[in-house]
Amino acid sequence: MTKFTVRAAVVFAALLCAPLLGGASLSAHAQPPQQQPTPRAPKKKLQASSNFAQYAGRDSSNRLIAGGATRNLTDPMAAAEAAFKEGKYPEAVKAYKLAIQRRDAQAQYSLALAYYNLGVVHETAGQNREAIAAYRRATESNPDLGVAARAYYNLGNVLAAGKKYAEAVAAYQKVAELAPDQYVVYYNIGLAQAAAGQHKDAVASFKQALGLKPDFADAHYNLGLSYWAAEQYDDSFAAFKEAVRLKPDHAEAHYNLGLAHLAFEDAAELEAEIKELEKLKPELAAKLREINKAEASQQ
Repeated sequence: MTKFTVRAAVVFAALLCAPLLGGASLSAHAQPPQQQPTPRAPKKKLQASSNFAQYAGRDSSNRLIAGGATRNLTDPMAAAEAAFKEGKYPEAVKAYKLAIQRRDAQAQYSLALAYYNLGVVHETAGQNREAIAAYRRATESNPDLGVAARAYYNLGNVLAAGKKYAEAVAAYQKVAELAPDQYVVYYNIGLAQAAAGQHKDAVASFKQALGLKPDFADAHYNLGLSYWAAEQYDDSFAAFKEAVRLKPDHAEAHYNLGLAHLAFEDAAELEAEIKELEKLKPELAAKLREINKAEASQQ
């Protein structure tokens, strides 16, 4: 599976108001509203683009949809599936194109399935332009909703891999319309938005994914990165901590949490993360020590 590793969080201000009853004034003993703690600002401006570990990879599901072919290998759909499994991609492409030629207007589902599987073959072979064209034809062939959702999903993956992030988001949003309960769709939308620098939009998308799957450690991790880029530092801390709580061996989350502690000059917490990384991924521990040393030398 090709992995690639990438919405707006709206802040509501709560207004406290006391209704006047019968024209009476407020009691002299009334307590003033509690002040919300001021979010901390980092003391060091670490660059997320250079120091922070990158976003966790996108989910990808470019797999053939089986069952559309007969067991008779003279059927081009079955022959194409067999060629694909053997890694004979040119033969698979040829067989799917033959299947498409044989389908008529009364067999739209089979036609869409053939285009979808043709797209999978092209994508697997690294022929992304051809894959995009095939997936688009699959979505245009009045397919079964399951085929349409997968075609739009894989289309989004290929577009994101080609850095066409706005188009990728549009394709993923089609999937969300067809299958709104699929958390990976919102996760991939968040990655595309983050890659395009739309960090507040990415925050909202990762939160949508987590609304459907709260224990998705990589979504918490990526949410932490987007929060940091959006300068919501306390929220970033909380997201990284949740990622390591859910997945204690998530080395990149520990590393980024360590960088956050470095930015806030939390020396003891930074050292704890370095020690944890020495067990999980020594090269990240060494990198964190190096950055810490470089920052200290500049003071």
